[in-house]
Amino acid sequence: MGDIGDRVRKLMDETETAVIEDFKYIHQHPELSFQEHNTTELIKKRLQELDIELLDYGLETGAVGLLRGAADGPCIGLRADIDALPVKEQSGCPFPSLNEGVMHACGHDSHTGSLLAAARILSAMREEIHGSVKFLFQPAEELNLGAKLMVKQGCLENPHVDALFGLHNSPEIPAGTVAVKNGPLMAAVNRINMKITGAGGHGGIPQRNVDPIVCAASIILSAQTIVSRNTSPFDPCVLSICNVRAGEGTTNNVTPNEVRMYGTVRAFREEDIDLIEKRLREIIENTAAAYQCEGELEFIRELSVTGAKELYPVGLAAASEVAVPVDPVPSTGGEDFSVFQDAGANCFFYWLGTRNEEKDCVYSWHSPKFQFDPACLKIGGGLYSMSVFKAIEYLKSEEA
Repeated sequence: MGDIGDRVRKLMDETETAVIEDFKYIHQHPELSFQEHNTTELIKKRLQELDIELLDYGLETGAVGLLRGAADGPCIGLRADIDALPVKEQSGCPFPSLNEGVMHACGHDSHTGSLLAAARILSAMREEIHGSVKFLFQPAEELNLGAKLMVKQGCLENPHVDALFGLHNSPEIPAGTVAVKNGPLMAAVNRINMKITGAGGHGGIPQRNVDPIVCAASIILSAQTIVSRNTSPFDPCVLSICNVRAGEGTTNNVTPNEVRMYGTVRAFREEDIDLIEKRLREIIENTAAAYQCEGELEFIRELSVTGAKELYPVGLAAASEVAVPVDPVPSTGGEDFSVFQDAGANCFFYWLGTRNEEKDCVYSWHSPKFQFDPACLKIGGGLYSMSVFKAIEYLKSEEA
């Protein structure tokens, strides 16, 4: 594998200039979820130039390519998300977004750029691939819907994907490193929608009303005790109520009929999620009753935990060829890559270290000041590429 590693590293350097140019274009032309038509066009053009077959799964945006190696063997999938966010860019990036109010504030342009880099490297090494590579450019990760669509459309089949790798940039770990976790890396994501119903009326005559705002305030405070008092401090959990809506306009003397609240629950263990849902429902219903209101909870389990153990040796070996592997602290951020795991795919997920204080690449995901260091693209491309060779080697050894 030493010769393969040397060849990958050489191609990482040789393709870097072209890879960065693609990344700059994608960054300047960000597109929202399920609107990634221009990005999809560029991806398909590049794959065709590299003689990578385009597979039709009925996707309006996003693309799937297949690179057949010189010999039969496992099919290794590589996935990158391609959508942007409705954020106005305020970074110091020298090639900022040209689409007003839309920005790659989560760095999906770097994931797309890294996978295009891998396509360049692997197409140049197709004679050394004993199997095939399926490139999955996924739309709409930010809506938690893109992976579900790709699974529904059969993107993991024809040919069947034997192992699937993905990555996400991380401004929390230094450029030149890759996070490789033997277990959960990103939390399960759950959406909470709450409705508190009272009886509105004149704000100056409160005794004639049933005030849902006071009830909602009590629920907000009580809900915080679930994590602080009901779950173990050794098991990370988050319950955040992020959106509260009541009343109309700037009216200052009308008690509304209802309050609606929206939030998120993050955890790494199913039993913690079950407990949080149970306790939150009890708090909402009983607090509402105490305030003579009615309380409802809709608890939506959107995404499972991202992270696995089986392919950890493969991930560690691949990362060691192109960067410095590190063992990260897991994040309570979520990733719809977990949908592929739930569909039965044998998966592994990396973080690509991107933190660079000198280039001001220090801001968190979804910040208007977020920016990515293009020098990390070749590492992302090399990581994807080495994952293919290491995974084929691993799967064949398992068959022996």
